[in-house]
Amino acid sequence: MSAPVPDVVAEGRRLVDSAGDLRMRLLGGVGVALHDHRPVPPALERGYGDLDVVVPSKSTKQTSAVMATAGYVPNDRFNALHGAQRMLFYDTHNKRQVDVFVGVFSMCHRLDLSARLDQHPYTLDAADLLLTKLQIHQINRKDLVDAVRLLLTHENADIAGGGDGQVSSMSLDRLRAVTSSDWGWFTTVTDNLALVRTAAGELLDPPEAGVVETRVDEIAAALAAAPKSMRWKARSVVGRKTPWYELPEEVGGT
Repeated sequence: MSAPVPDVVAEGRRLVDSAGDLRMRLLGGVGVALHDHRPVPPALERGYGDLDVVVPSKSTKQTSAVMATAGYVPNDRFNALHGAQRMLFYDTHNKRQVDVFVGVFSMCHRLDLSARLDQHPYTLDAADLLLTKLQIHQINRKDLVDAVRLLLTHENADIAGGGDGQVSSMSLDRLRAVTSSDWGWFTTVTDNLALVRTAAGELLDPPEAGVVETRVDEIAAALAAAPKSMRWKARSVVGRKTPWYELPEEVGGT
């Protein structure tokens, strides 16, 4: 059995490496930090606490074995109740939690990632990472910082299939695919894109802010222009009269 290391970004790499043939990928702030393709300004650097990972569907048993070998303690009660969708493990030495999403990232909206774990060696495709940030109904400052960072370090591109391993590109195809079939997804993402645009102007010098603002505008235009599903159109009639998002409960504890 190995032991988690104090540096959380290094530990994220170690954990994925230790997973072997289990396709484990990082998300959250550490996932974003491992997705840089150019230096970023100090305003976009931040500290990271816990780790978040996603693993394939129906891999609960294999994941438990990997985490034990990597030096993590399971939350047995939570994992017994929710392990088909989500699991919790603890690094007791460094006082960190690992939140494991099994196949699907489900918070304010549901994002199926089961076929999306081969785009980057350590983390998710940039578009999937951006969606995990922009799905938050009441987005906070750290998630805005992460979204700005992703947009500054990735050029928008129409990539068939939504990634194809081109790790320095932001797949418009993937963003359209998720938001054009679900009005709720579309609404939350486009609301938050406006907030990301504002945050870029507050965090960055004008030239770099301009890069992010242009990329936000390109994404917003692409999402608006994409053909929408019948389900999207039917839900749009109801609009904001009823909630279009879930409010997830915090999970944790020992």
